[in-house]
Amino acid sequence: MWASVQRVWRGDREVVAGTDPWSVVDEAWSSMAAQQFRSAGPFPVFACRVARNKAIDALKRAEVRRLGPSLDATRPDDEGNEMPLIPVEASTASAEAEFFDAERLAGITEAIEYSLTKLEKMVFLAVRVDRKSGAAVGRELDPPLSGQRVGQILAGAVVKIHDSLRALEDDELAKLIPERTPGKGGR
Repeated sequence: MWASVQRVWRGDREVVAGTDPWSVVDEAWSSMAAQQFRSAGPFPVFACRVARNKAIDALKRAEVRRLGPSLDATRPDDEGNEMPLIPVEASTASAEAEFFDAERLAGITEAIEYSLTKLEKMVFLAVRVDRKSGAAVGRELDPPLSGQRVGQILAGAVVKIHDSLRALEDDELAKLIPERTPGKGGR
């Protein structure tokens, strides 16, 4: 079981997020004991699989701690009471800011419409707008795709949208800057 943990942690004998490999093995034994050591197949294979899954969970917990709390998480105030985050919004946005936001939104909409394939558009809108998970979107597609493949499609779509927006901004900037022609005696 210890070897299964080490394999997940890439042979790193160090502590991961305050957890050493033996603690993960102990956690795996506790988990199996809670299920009264029931397994569908041979017990050693089952025990190693449980230890491997517990090691993966420990790595994920370490990653979450490294990234910090969610933006939606509550934060303690000066007195230690939990205080929900309240988004701070300007009382009135300037007309210029509203105009540029509307222009940017129009550019994004245009980029989605014209630069993405039908599959990329469907995946992008389902994940980013409808807030569905990649796995759920993948199951709905015909033929079904894995959540990982949906993530790859989404990443490609985001890159295409960014590239389209950059090209659009470059075109707009080129319209504003007059072409320079060297004058007499110029360089």
